[in-house]
Amino acid sequence: MTRNKVWCKGIMLAGCIFWLCSGCVNKLEDIHALHAPFVNVETADSVRILYSQGGKVRAEIQAPYLKHYQTDTPRVIMYGGVVAHFFNDSLQIQSTLTAGEGVLYEQNNRIVVDKQVLVVNAKGERLACDSLYWDPQRQLFVAPGQVKITTASQLIYGKGLEASADFTTYKVLQVENSQIMIPKTELPGP
Repeated sequence: MTRNKVWCKGIMLAGCIFWLCSGCVNKLEDIHALHAPFVNVETADSVRILYSQGGKVRAEIQAPYLKHYQTDTPRVIMYGGVVAHFFNDSLQIQSTLTAGEGVLYEQNNRIVVDKQVLVVNAKGERLACDSLYWDPQRQLFVAPGQVKITTASQLIYGKGLEASADFTTYKVLQVENSQIMIPKTELPGP
C-alpha cells in the first residue's frame, strides 16, 4: 500500500511540474504591442450620414461598415459598399454614386471613393471609373484615371474627368475612342 502511495505522489508531482512548465508563454511581439501607442478607432455598422450645407440637405451617404481613425491622419473609412445620393434644393435626387469603399480625410475634407465607382445623374447619364475624389477647394469631383460615360447618344472613353458636385456637368480631359450616335433624320443629304 505504501508503494502505491509513493507511486501516486510521484505521478502527482510529475503532473504538477508538467502543468507549471506548460504555462502561458508570451511572444516578444505581443509584449511590445502592449506598450505601443493606443490608436483610437470608432466602428459602426449600417451607417447613414446626412450632409447639409447652408441648412439644406445636400447628400445622404450609406455604408454597411464605418471605421473612424483618430490618428495623425484622422479619417473615416466606409467599406462594404458605399451609396451616396446627391440632392437639389427641393430634395430631389440629382445623382447617385456607388462604390466599393470611401475615405473622408478630416483635415482637408477630401473624399476618395474607389473600387468600381458608378455615378448616375438625373438625366440617366452614367459615369464608370476606378477612383473618384472630391476637391473641396474647386468644389469638383475629379477622376484621375480611365473613365467611361454613357449617355442616350454618346459613349465616351477617356482619361481624367472633372464634374460638378451634382454631376449635371462634366468635362473629360483626354477623350479616347468615343462614339456619338446621330439619328438619320439629322444627317445631311437625301
